[in-house]
Amino acid sequence: MFKNLSTSTKLIILCGMFILSISVTTASLVAEHRIAIDFARRELIGDNYLEVLRNTYAAILSDRPIDSITASAAASPNNVLAALAAEQAENQGLLQTKEFADALMASLRELWARRAQNNATDTLVLDALNKTHKLATRVADDSNLTLDPDLDTYYLQNIVANKLPTLLGQLGEAHVLFHERPQPAEAANEQNLRFVLDGLLRATTDGIDEDLTSAYRGNQDGRLKRAVAASFGVMSQHARAYLSALNATRVDNEARGLIVGVDRASLDSLYGRAVASALWAWGGAQIELDRLLRQRIDSLLAKLRRSLLLTGALAALSIVVAVMTHRRIVGPLERLEGIAQTVRETKNYTLRAESDSQDEIGHLAIVFNDMLAELAATRDREMTEQAELARADRLMTIGAMTASIAHEINQPLAAIVTNSNAGLRWLSNASPDLEEARSALKRIAKDGHRASEVIGSIRAMFRKETQHKSLHDVNDIVQEALTLVQGELKKQKVSVRTELGNELPPVLADRVQVQQVVLNLMNNAIDAMAPVTDRARVMRVRSGIHHDNSIALSVEDSGVGIDPKDVGRIFDAFYTTKSNGTGLGLSICRTIIEAHGGRLSATPATPHGSVFEVVLPSSPPGEG
Repeated sequence: MFKNLSTSTKLIILCGMFILSISVTTASLVAEHRIAIDFARRELIGDNYLEVLRNTYAAILSDRPIDSITASAAASPNNVLAALAAEQAENQGLLQTKEFADALMASLRELWARRAQNNATDTLVLDALNKTHKLATRVADDSNLTLDPDLDTYYLQNIVANKLPTLLGQLGEAHVLFHERPQPAEAANEQNLRFVLDGLLRATTDGIDEDLTSAYRGNQDGRLKRAVAASFGVMSQHARAYLSALNATRVDNEARGLIVGVDRASLDSLYGRAVASALWAWGGAQIELDRLLRQRIDSLLAKLRRSLLLTGALAALSIVVAVMTHRRIVGPLERLEGIAQTVRETKNYTLRAESDSQDEIGHLAIVFNDMLAELAATRDREMTEQAELARADRLMTIGAMTASIAHEINQPLAAIVTNSNAGLRWLSNASPDLEEARSALKRIAKDGHRASEVIGSIRAMFRKETQHKSLHDVNDIVQEALTLVQGELKKQKVSVRTELGNELPPVLADRVQVQQVVLNLMNNAIDAMAPVTDRARVMRVRSGIHHDNSIALSVEDSGVGIDPKDVGRIFDAFYTTKSNGTGLGLSICRTIIEAHGGRLSATPATPHGSVFEVVLPSSPPGEG
């Protein structure tokens, strides 16, 4: 089906397929970029949530003001609860954190209610820290922060979402266990617990340093290190100073649980600095994480815009090329087709296709013009040759018609000669037989008159003059024709069998013309049986009523028959199967019969020979 489409349609389909391919590719590109952009935007949501949790840590760890950072308005209990509730409500359908957020807010309400009554317990503080850390971990998981694909933001989010909450929790736990509310304990247990906590705090600070090193390595412009290195350096320094001071203290059971080794004010100051520097570093890291995520989103959007712009430019360029191709291919082809159609309809080979291009279409136009020029020259030659052939055909036709006319009048002329000789013999006798001579002269006059009628009939037929028709009995015409061919029948030893119908209606016809047709059919039958030597030569002549009330007359022979390949051509002018035939006899016969409103046909006979049938309309009663 595709091969039958026009070139214009094929180009349109090709252009459509190209645009569809570009559209699909563009859609895939946009979808991929949208996924990456949505991924980064989801991380931003988690980063904003962690900012709220940073203030939550500040509120939990600041039961009394440590410094200006932890005492900020955002870290006040009411603001923290309001911020947690608002953040949870905003991201309800995006982050699966409701259970953790509700548990944390319940724990915070209880903690701050006890603090208002000066009845807070260590368990409530540690429980609040633990639930905050769990919520931070869930936020990092649900917001894709833990799946971050970039090296710098991956390690930075790990610090913000995991390491710093862990460090602040460990500082709070140390403050509770060994500083704020020391409990009497055995020296071995105290030493072991102090050793474990010291190891955890050092491992956390070391882990933060390692993640920072990895994040710096992934940040190509070095801006991250310049932004956060100082704050994390201060945090590490204050955390280690607090650990050193904490390790230098011990609980004196004999002094009723009082801390000895380092004074409480100094320890409080070191603890406040460690917490404040951790929150400060957290804030700086979160600012950078937010910047890097937004920078990634902007970069993805810029790449998407560039890709769409490039794709759109390519698509527009492709459409322009397609339009130009359509104009340079389809247009010239349509003009070429139009010229070819005009040449076919008008046979005007002087037309030419115009093309100024040097491509295949231009070459095709040149070849087409050359072909038209060759056809024009060939047509001129053919017209000259046809004129010569027409002249030769006219001469041949005149000769053939002359031979046919001579054939038609040959029989009456031969009869005249025969009767003349017979009359002379009767007169040359010793006793001239005047009566026989008179009969011979009458026959001569009759044959001469018949020859004149034949010539007049042929002249009238070719001049299309009005025929002299009258009512005639077909059987009489047949009998007259049989009389005229009697001599030829005897010569060729042909027997005649007649089956003539009785009381047939007359036909309105030119007797001479119809008689000439019957004579021609009988002579053809006699000629067809001339080569036959292995069977009897029989000519059957029949007449009768045809099925449509016409008069049917048939002449059947037992000759060689008609070759099937010649059946459709035997009535064509100048077509003959005889070596000395003109090819005009049957053609003239059909013309005569059709002029009488009848028809002439030929069919094979059984078992041998051919049947020629003439059908003439019968004359209605009273006509004539």
